Formats: sequence, structure tokens, C-alpha cells
Amino acid sequence: MLQKGVSFVACFLLVLVSTAYDTVAQTPQDLYARGMQAARHSEYPQALQYLHRAIDLHPEFAKAHAALGTVYLQLEDFPASEEALTRALQLTPGLMQAESNLALLYAKTERLEDAIRVYQNLIQRHPESLQIWLGIASAYQQADRYEAAIEAYQESLKRSPNHAIAMTNLASCYEAVKQVGQAIRYYKTALAQAPNLSMANGNLGAIYQKQGELDKALPLLEKAVRHDPRFTAARYCLGLVFTKKREFQRAAIAYQQVIAQQSDHVGAYYNLAQALFRLKQPEEGKRAMEIYRRLNAIAQEIEDRERAILIEPNNPLKQYQLGLVYAKYGKIDKAISAFQAAVDLDANAHYALNALARLYILQGGRSQDAIVHAEKAFHLTQSPQYMQTLALAYFQAGKRENALKAIQTAIEMDPENDAFRQTLTKMKEADEKTK
Repeated sequence: MLQKGVSFVACFLLVLVSTAYDTVAQTPQDLYARGMQAARHSEYPQALQYLHRAIDLHPEFAKAHAALGTVYLQLEDFPASEEALTRALQLTPGLMQAESNLALLYAKTERLEDAIRVYQNLIQRHPESLQIWLGIASAYQQADRYEAAIEAYQESLKRSPNHAIAMTNLASCYEAVKQVGQAIRYYKTALAQAPNLSMANGNLGAIYQKQGELDKALPLLEKAVRHDPRFTAARYCLGLVFTKKREFQRAAIAYQQVIAQQSDHVGAYYNLAQALFRLKQPEEGKRAMEIYRRLNAIAQEIEDRERAILIEPNNPLKQYQLGLVYAKYGKIDKAISAFQAAVDLDANAHYALNALARLYILQGGRSQDAIVHAEKAFHLTQSPQYMQTLALAYFQAGKRENALKAIQTAIEMDPENDAFRQTLTKMKEADEKTK
């Protein structure tokens, strides 16, 4: 049985520079102020409108570009965010709002070494900034560089000694390096500051559950899921506590709730099956066990590929194969990371470039990135499949003539391929519908 790990949350604010609100918006500065006001109230479409108008009037208004990038970051439109933040830094190098949010964007898109590099530069210029220390600590934690994360969280706590979330994340790093005593200490300290903090309650409860201290674990885990019903890992640990206490009905309910939140949770299906057997519900138990076996086989396939990466971390083909397995089972973000890792190891890995292009098309909204990757893949290896990918990318980007030309080229290269002809037919049908 695979055990579900306990989650953690790294929480810090996006940097939004305060500006006084002006009721009359005529100048770029007025529009910028209105955009900032809207952003602070989470009125993002309105904020985008004001900020775009400010930039139209004053294209070199660096703070407006930075604010625009920050809003796009909130909306998780990462390409648009990166473009705006990069432009802001071109206009005003060292602009803190733009640089700190660019670092956060890198972390959110799993470019962790880039994020760490930017945060390190920021710390050199702003050594007392709490948010920057929290940012680099989170990036180190995401990169599994726990010792560095511990040092950065300690620096954060020097600047804000009662920061409960920093304490919680610090505790989770201590857990990762097997310093359980320190982890317990900081979880308890965090809860003394914020008794209802779900992550601290859940993680501390999970430690006690593993140690067999069920009476200590139970109230902590119950509080964690009460204040955050979507805290799946805590709910799973709660089910384990009920199982140990032989409260099988409550355990079954907990596991069913976990499955409702995470339908591929291997451990929940296994333990649900065991609970149902104990409750004299053999047919339901058999169904749960069948699903467990299927999911466990998938998890094993993924684990085998991940183990291959540990053995050969610098092999781009192994990264590509891992990406294929992730994509096969719908883990698209992980698949993109694996394919990107292959390209980082070998810039000429045409197979990974094509795979990235395919996933960007599947995701939607990244058609330009798809075009760039598909063009490079085909330039490296003249494959008709790569030309089909390029055709699909062009079509998604609205470049209909380019798309039709590309798919016709793919057909000429491989006339017997029915998939290419089907792609051409679908493109023509879509064009007819838009007429």
C-alpha cells in the first residue's frame, strides 16, 4: 500500500504597490491607480482594462507593466504575466514588484532554480524583506532543498517571530529531514499563535497518528478538516486513526470522502476495502479492492519510471518516458515538467519538444509556445507527425492558412496516414462553421 504524504502550503502575498485612489481617471497615472484599486478588490477584469489603457497612453510606464503582470499572475495566465513583468524590468531594472513576482511566477511554473536565482538577487538588495525571505524559503522547499529552506524560514522568523505559516512550513521541512522533534516543536508554536491553522493541525496530527498516539492525533485532525474540508491528506489520516480505533463505520466514511476529493487515492481505496470487509459488506469491499489493484498498478508504473530517473537523472530519454506515463494517466502538469526536463538536458530532444507542443495544445491558451516547440522539433527531425503537431498549433492560434499548408505537407510526407486526413477534414469542417 502506498501511503499518502501530508501536504503543506507556502503562503505569501503578491507584491502590489499601494497607490492612492483617484476618482477621475484621465492620465496614465490615474488609470494605473484605478487598476491597482480594482486589483486590491480582486476585480481583475476591470483592473486589466485600466492597466492596459494606462500602458496604451504611456507604453514605458514600468509600474503599470508590473501591475499588469501581477494581475495576470493572480489569474494564472503565466505567459501574459511573464511578458508584462519582463517588460517592466526592461524599462526599470530592479523594480521590486516586478522582480519579486517574476520569482514567484518561476516558482509556480516549477522553474525553481530561476526563482531561487531571482530571490537571491533580491535578498542582496532587500535583506530585511519578509516576503522575499518567505519566497526563497518556499522555492527551496519546492526544490527539496530542505536545509536551505530551513535557514530561509529561520531568517523569516527573525523578521516576524510570530508568523504561524512560516513556522508551519519550517516544521514540514524538519519533517522532511527526519527531525521530528523539531517539527513537533514548531507545529505547536504555530498553533499557539493560530490555533485554527489547518495545516499545522493536520501535519501535527499526522505525526501523532504515525507514532500511534491516537488520542492526540484525533482532535488535531478533526480540527484540520473542520477548518479546511478540502484538506485531503488530513482526512485520510483521520480515517487511519478511526481504523486503528476499530471505528470502521467512521473510517469508511472518511475514506469515501477522501476518494470524492481525490479519485485516484490508492491508500484510501485499500483501507476502504478493509473497512467494508470489517463491516460485513463483502461486495462493496471487493469493488473497492478491485479499484485499488488497478490504481496500484498505475502507481507502480509511475513509480518505476520515477525510480529510473533517480538512477539516471541526466538521461533525457528517461525524463521523456516519465512524461509519457504522466500524460497517459492525465497528470498533465507533471508530464510537462518531465518533458521540459528532457529538453533542459538535451536542447535537441525533438521527441520531447513535440510532446510539449502537444500538451500545450491540449491545455489551450499556449498555442504560441506550441508553435515554437513544434517548429523546432520538425526542424531537428523531418517527421510528418511533428508537422501534424505544428498544423494543430497553427490552427489553435487562428493561423488557418498555415495550418492547412502544414497538414497538407504531413499528408504528402505520409499519404497512407488516415489520422492526417482526419485532421484536415476537421479543420475544413471547423472553417465551414465559422463562415
